[in-house]
Amino acid sequence: MELQRNSLSPTEVEEINTQASTFMKEGIRLMDDARPEAIAVALACFDRALELRRDLPIETSPMLRYDLSACWLNRADALMRLANSEQFQLALLAYDEAIGLLRDLPLHEDSRFPRRLAIAHQNRGLALESQHSSAVAEAMQEFSKAIEILEHKHAAQITDRLHLLAAVWMNVAKARLAEASPQGEQLAAEAARRAITLVADLETIDVHTGEVGMKARHVLCQAIAQRVSMIPDTHVRIPEAVHEATDTADAGLALARHWEKNGVNRFRDIARDLFLFGMRVYARYQPQFLAEFLSENMDPDRSSFDYIESEEIRSAAREASELVSHLEQ
Repeated sequence: MELQRNSLSPTEVEEINTQASTFMKEGIRLMDDARPEAIAVALACFDRALELRRDLPIETSPMLRYDLSACWLNRADALMRLANSEQFQLALLAYDEAIGLLRDLPLHEDSRFPRRLAIAHQNRGLALESQHSSAVAEAMQEFSKAIEILEHKHAAQITDRLHLLAAVWMNVAKARLAEASPQGEQLAAEAARRAITLVADLETIDVHTGEVGMKARHVLCQAIAQRVSMIPDTHVRIPEAVHEATDTADAGLALARHWEKNGVNRFRDIARDLFLFGMRVYARYQPQFLAEFLSENMDPDRSSFDYIESEEIRSAAREASELVSHLEQ
């Protein structure tokens, strides 16, 4: 095999790699189709590309090694979507192959190298987390590796570094929240705050970064909900946790409205949850602001008519209106 690799001419290497790229592009196109049969064909495309690129002289070219890692990562993604226990184990092996290839690259020479390595660790962590709660510790190790890579000087030139770093911290927050313990909730809140801080200047500009900001606030609200629920009604002074709860819900809803005005409606499910959360906190601790909260979030001039009339927002508004009526009695 080694002799065969080294005997390939540069032209032959390029032709084989181009052929593999064709299979990769077809597989990626098929991954947009959620049907299992389409994912299965996508997996076959990635495996065909993998077969071709494994015969290339990757020892002589970092880019050939980098391209081969893409085959393994896309194979892992397809296997995870097909989702059974055997395919899960194969997906983990595919992530391991990709990480092994990427780890040996000169990370300082090309910002694409550390970027893909960080993504590989994060995706392996997400795969572990998706299977069972007992794998949270292993998932956290993968997330920590991704953060370490993205915070290294080698990653300084990655154009979407802040987005990627915030996404990892958001996933850390979700994993910590899944621990369902007071310490887990505290760590989840800290991780979510980090994610929100990282995307602060970008979440109204780039929709993908905006999605990270929305999800991080969603996790933060869940993390502080337990603290807020334990505050006694007789508490005279409004605790800091309440202020953070309402500020987080308000900011997340403002972000959702911003993107609705720009024709993006993918955040409605999270917006509904934030609406309900904010409404309940205001009703319990600051009822004098509940009507204003409802009015602001139901104003089509601040978002869009479709957003206001969507079932997600209308159902939240109905519950809010009932609370307002009850408080006014």
